[in-house]
Amino acid sequence: MLKPTSNYRMSPLLKISLATGKFKDAHQRGEWKRACIDAELASKIVVKTPQRDKNAPRGGTANYVTNDTGTASTQA
Repeated sequence: MLKPTSNYRMSPLLKISLATGKFKDAHQRGEWKRACIDAELASKIVVKTPQRDKNAPRGGTANYVTNDTGTASTQA
């Protein structure tokens, strides 16, 4: 579970939903607030993909062989 740091600022939309929500008690309001904060923090995570090999071939018809007629090709 992610935890907000001292730099965390609630979004205005979350503040409005907490202020106008019809919660039965403080516990229910706290659960909703915690869930919204977790969702905001999870959306900020950036997934890094591995770097692509710059020397790898891209596109084209590598590994294909043409038939005798030359009209169709199949993968080798």
